[in-house]
Amino acid sequence: MRGYAEKFLLIIKYKQMRTEILNKVGYHNLTKKRSNLSVELVYITPEVAKRYLMQNTQNRQKSGRNIKFLVDQMKKGLFLENGESIVFDKFQRITDGQHRLFSIVESGKSYYIPVVRGVESSTMATYDTGKNRSASDVLGLNGYKNTHLLSSFIKLIDKYSKKGHKTAVSSSTNRSETLTNQQVLSFCDVNYDWIYELIKKVSNIYCKSDGKVLSKTQFCFIAYLIGGENPNKEVFDFIKNISGLSREEETATSYLYGKLNNAKINKEPLNFYWILGMSIKAWNYYIDGNPSVRYFKFKTEQELPKIFINN
Repeated sequence: MRGYAEKFLLIIKYKQMRTEILNKVGYHNLTKKRSNLSVELVYITPEVAKRYLMQNTQNRQKSGRNIKFLVDQMKKGLFLENGESIVFDKFQRITDGQHRLFSIVESGKSYYIPVVRGVESSTMATYDTGKNRSASDVLGLNGYKNTHLLSSFIKLIDKYSKKGHKTAVSSSTNRSETLTNQQVLSFCDVNYDWIYELIKKVSNIYCKSDGKVLSKTQFCFIAYLIGGENPNKEVFDFIKNISGLSREEETATSYLYGKLNNAKINKEPLNFYWILGMSIKAWNYYIDGNPSVRYFKFKTEQELPKIFINN
């Protein structure tokens, strides 16, 4: 009995201490200030969204690009009910969520979304001021390592598979054609084994090389472009050569390394499509028994050369 009594007294003491701490930080005042807020989970259909949008009288200008992206996600079943709310101020005007509502109307889809009512109108200035969660962040939250390289490499592979060489290396991309964070995660879950091996080997070469003439992502993509999902030893030996780690004088690979290194020293921006074309040419010379070629060129107006397969 004594043990139970001691536990009971400890619980009472804990509750008293908790109340004292909450009083010190103004818990009761905080609760009172927030008493005008209400939160409910609403099944928002296109009809409900239209009704809500009638109260969209004081908001930022809507973004057609953002709506197009969200509609595309909804129609593809990629829009997730993630708990992000629709917010109304104390005058029943929408302060956050208009783009989701417009997208629900246009897509014809319905979702369960929290609806918050009663915020101060001035809170609108605080929305969307934080850092958006990136694909790299999402991969990290799911236990993956080296996430910046992982996410950029996956996005480049996706663009290449959908659009071909030139578009894959273009910096201008329609947002609706870019992988969402969830899609990057799904791709990684399915393909992680071979991607991990490729990234690990290229990263090891990169860390030991001089000058860092290209980024890790670019070297990874060149290895993937030449060797596919399972590059052999010769592919990684080729990466060593063009990275400057294993230099062979007066060869196609040393010529390419020299071009890349000079551009980096002189801070000259290089077109990645040109880099791919030159890399493929150097690779073809490298495995075709003609490594002593010391000069070759590639123009960005040309199609990429056919890649010689090394069995």
